[in-house]
Order: sequence, then structure tokens, then C-alpha cells
Amino acid sequence: MKLYEEDKQKIKNILKNVSAKISFTTDCWTSPSSKSFMSITAHFIDDDWKLQHFLLDFIEINESHTGQNLKNAFLSGLENFGIEDKV
Repeated sequence: MKLYEEDKQKIKNILKNVSAKISFTTDCWTSPSSKSFMSITAHFIDDDWKLQHFLLDFIEINESHTGQNLKNAFLSGLENFGIEDKV
């Protein structure tokens, strides 16, 4: 768990220092055991003009897939990294 927290902090620091906006992709699916999940990936161009991307979060969705619930899960992932203002 320590390695995860260290890597998460590194990614937070990188994303906080991105000078441009960050784009995001999400994917939602339901597992064969009927659990629903959302993944959030961040994409941006760094100062060397190279495309960068990070898988930010993998969230279990315990509610129905309404727009409101998906939005709340997405915002929760952004808040977890402190980048809700980078959208």
C-alpha cells in the first residue's frame, strides 16, 4: 500500500503542475458478478509536447448508471487527486 500512496502522490504533483487543461476518458462496465465499475484516465500534453496519460481511479459504482451517479463518481475521482479545476 505504501508504494501505491507514493505513486499516487507523484501523479498528484505532476497533474498539479500541468500548465494546460487535462482531458479525461472514462469507461463503465458491469462484471460477470454484476458489480459495476468506472475507470478514469487523464490525458495531457507535457512541456516537451509528449502525450501523457495516467489511470487515475477505478471506482465501484454501487448505484444505477444514471447521469447524476456517473457524474458524482467522476468528480469523486478528480477530487481524490485535487484536480477538479483542471478540467
